[in-house]
Amino acid sequence: MLGKLLKYEIPAMGRKMLPLYAAWAVTALFLGLSTQAAESKSEFIVVLTGLLYTVVTTAIVVMTVILIVQRYSNSLLGDEAYFNHVLPVSAAEHIGNKLISATVWVVVTLLVAIVTALLIGLGAMIIAGIHGYDINLIDPVDLNVWLPKHFGLFAVELIILLIASVVKTVMQIYAAITIGHQASNHTTLASIGAYILVLMFEAMVGRLFMPTLLSLGLNEAEGILDLTKAFFPALIGSFAFAAIYFFVCKYLMEKRLNLA
Repeated sequence: MLGKLLKYEIPAMGRKMLPLYAAWAVTALFLGLSTQAAESKSEFIVVLTGLLYTVVTTAIVVMTVILIVQRYSNSLLGDEAYFNHVLPVSAAEHIGNKLISATVWVVVTLLVAIVTALLIGLGAMIIAGIHGYDINLIDPVDLNVWLPKHFGLFAVELIILLIASVVKTVMQIYAAITIGHQASNHTTLASIGAYILVLMFEAMVGRLFMPTLLSLGLNEAEGILDLTKAFFPALIGSFAFAAIYFFVCKYLMEKRLNLA
């Protein structure tokens, strides 16, 4: 049943996000193409395209957060919840559906951000080529000099930790919303207050275990934090918090559901 929910949930967010991604990519390419204008003292075009790119970027970040909140709150705690909770679907499946969809679109947004950065560079390279700069002078071998040892392993570990952090953050938001909906009135303010409490709880727990985490990842010979050694403790910590928030949502949804 979870698969059927995802077939509806993921495209539902995509219909709103994909047009914004397209606009983001176009403005990034325009920003790259306009870089030569700065050299020709026509800085207005660069400022204008840069401002437009910033506005679109901000709009996408805000829209992503709003959609994550709305899709969860409206579907499981708002007006749509009356219909969704009569479906032969468990509370865990409902929460998992929203979590997976939100994680997918946050990761897609991050990937699109990388693509837009590449498009800015591509636009600049196109203009540089048009104005006589030999792009072939760039030697890929020179770039490898700047890469640290075991860069590939570190990159994979960072990507996994990033995804785990996204999962934890989304569950933070869901837990705060669910706790906030226990209030009879002013559920939005209650959810904001609950989110602050969730952050305080995580900070207190983190303060207890962070020294242990740092000691596990510390390379005593070089006096630096070894990402590989700290990887599993950090990963376990992220998923442990996410699991706590997940079961808080599940319990409240099953035992103390208060539909707005």
